[in-house]
Amino acid sequence: MNPRPVAGRGGRLLQLLLVLACCVMGAAPLRAEPGRAGELFAALRPAVVQIRVIDLASGDKASLGSGFQISADGLVATNFHVVADAAHEPGRYRLEYPGEDGVAVPLQLLDVDVVHDLAVLRAATPLPGALAQASAELAQGERIFSMGNPLDLAMTIVEGTYNGFVEGARYRKILFSGSLNPGMSGGPALNQRGEVVGINVSHGGEQISFLVPVSYLAALQKRALDPERAGKDMASRITDALLEDQDAYFGALLAEPWDSRPLGHFRVPGSLGPSVQCWGGSDEIDEELFAHIGQECGSDDTVFVGEDLQTGGLRYSFHAYSTEDLGLVRFYSLLDGQYAHSEWFAATDAKQVGSFDCREDFLEGRGIAWRISVCARRYTELPGLFDMSVVMATTAYPQEGLVANLALNGVSEPRAREFLRRFVESVSWAP
Repeated sequence: MNPRPVAGRGGRLLQLLLVLACCVMGAAPLRAEPGRAGELFAALRPAVVQIRVIDLASGDKASLGSGFQISADGLVATNFHVVADAAHEPGRYRLEYPGEDGVAVPLQLLDVDVVHDLAVLRAATPLPGALAQASAELAQGERIFSMGNPLDLAMTIVEGTYNGFVEGARYRKILFSGSLNPGMSGGPALNQRGEVVGINVSHGGEQISFLVPVSYLAALQKRALDPERAGKDMASRITDALLEDQDAYFGALLAEPWDSRPLGHFRVPGSLGPSVQCWGGSDEIDEELFAHIGQECGSDDTVFVGEDLQTGGLRYSFHAYSTEDLGLVRFYSLLDGQYAHSEWFAATDAKQVGSFDCREDFLEGRGIAWRISVCARRYTELPGLFDMSVVMATTAYPQEGLVANLALNGVSEPRAREFLRRFVESVSWAP
């Protein structure tokens, strides 16, 4: 994408008027009479396409997805993850869709919403019609229909049911009881009137799939036509969105009081919010002469940035150990054996993330003496974002011990420091 210069005030007004005139004077959105999947498919198929990411060096397909036209002048919607390669490396890839005559139609990437996995493109040759976006909420159990090109086989339509939003998710997603398959990503999910209610994004197997609510697409479509964004490259837009998202998420967690619960003779934070789930377990190991209670918490929601780079994750765990039979040396040796950094990190792309830099120290928390190791690494192509890994172990109790882990994925340095400080202070001794 070649950046366009920022227009002046009069130029922006003229552009907006031209866009409005184009949308008003263009072809009416495609619609279908309420009814069977076959009728919807026949009526709306002209507005749905396969999105192809072409490797320029070989001229072959690098990846595939689906998309659909959302305006008469050729705006096309899809998932960000479908076009991520072209967003990151526009010099290596081009985007296209296959025309009805077999000739490839070029697509230009206009804007992305990396947090909600959406992208808006412009087709060099508009399709015959556009899909209307729904404004009314659906009721639980209503039929909805997903369209896309699974596994590069053919354009298909899948019938399922709307089940509201996924409970406890960090990012709002629609739970769709239907079978999405690879290649359908970015295609539309439609109500019985043929209006778009969501965008295909992922599947969980066994008739469980997920959709991005169409409201996020409406917001992105509006931003994509803002001439002031044209001067910003795609990398800056992605970085800004991730920084804003992590600041809002971790800021909200820090703004609320943290739930405190007993774990052995300690008190530790439980779930920090609706998007954080906790699991626990305990055991007594007679032959090894100690007891163990564990709690692990985290958010399963991450943001797709690239095939080997997802950010936004949060994980933390506490493992309490107690003994009446182990001596001091053997008990501290037990704690030392559990003192290890979490291996959970979703960024594995060596070009995107640097190496971890670690520091170890001893500090006093809320009445607890800790041995602590803090490791951090920076995102080389997303400036201002870091991964942080922390492991802590108590040092002052001869028969009780606690080992804690914290992993933050894609966080700014100020938020990481603030979160770590709060995390350390949230643990206390409770005899």
